Amino acid sequence: MEYVYIGKIVSTHGIKGEIKIISDFDYKDQAFKVGGHIYIGTAKKEEMIQSYRRHKNYEMITLKNYDNINQVLKFMKEDVYINREDLNLNGFLYLDSDLIGLSIYSDSEYLGIITEVFSPSPNNKVIRFTLKGKNYLVPYIKNLIKEIDLNHQKVILYSMEGVLECV
Repeated sequence: MEYVYIGKIVSTHGIKGEIKIISDFDYKDQAFKVGGHIYIGTAKKEEMIQSYRRHKNYEMITLKNYDNINQVLKFMKEDVYINREDLNLNGFLYLDSDLIGLSIYSDSEYLGIITEVFSPSPNNKVIRFTLKGKNYLVPYIKNLIKEIDLNHQKVILYSMEGVLECV
């Protein structure tokens, strides 16, 4: 089983055991399904989602067989995961973590190896790659990415003037 990080439990809501999760996961609609399974903490304790809703910047869930705040307090500050197979990505979609370790190119010019994909703010993602021991950042936006080829382990960027001049 391959576990994929989908968020962190940050708080509870109300007295009936509702849990607040902060998540910047791309496929929330597939991860937070009623009846779906999540795995909590380093022990990856399996739990079933009983209800789900969005509230402000949080994913709000209740778990099956938990109906009291005192029962879910033990999950505070724990990471939440999902089994990758439960996401049903159908081969056409990929996770940010799938890009780590891939070679990155600007058209045909080799730029380096992707070491991280992260979100410095809620609506922005950045790709970090290394070349000759130096780190570089490029925006992770559709207008910059020409192709993502997981079979050939590479990401190809459109050549955009100014964006990659430091490389």
